[in-house]
Amino acid sequence: MSNLLPILAALSIGLGAAVQTGMLGALGRARGPSEASWLSILATATALAAILAYRLLRGETLALPAPFDRVAVFIGAALIAGVALLLTTRGLPPYYAITGLFGLAFIIGAATIVPRIGIALFLSATIAGQLLGAQIGRAHV
Repeated sequence: MSNLLPILAALSIGLGAAVQTGMLGALGRARGPSEASWLSILATATALAAILAYRLLRGETLALPAPFDRVAVFIGAALIAGVALLLTTRGLPPYYAITGLFGLAFIIGAATIVPRIGIALFLSATIAGQLLGAQIGRAHV
């Protein structure tokens, strides 16, 4: 029973991955595969830099070497990546700007959940979530 919440979280991450895959496919058709990847990475970088800046502003210490122990570095990175993301999404529906958040959820989820339940169970749950998400998405296409 103690693994239920991490498994449900991994399942949800897999659902998000299915959504991200659909969004990346649509972006790939609209702009090209490399351009879709660029947009997704910018969203991931913006969100991660903002999260790390927030943690530093709260007084937490990051286990990163200098200069990545300074809030200004992450605020600057979030601003630069965020502006690049806004410029990249011009001419697209605004919701495409969140594609990288699903990838970030996977990365943070793996780093958080794998130590608790192991790689096999984490990947099994995320893959189950992806398959479920694909079936739900297919029903709405």
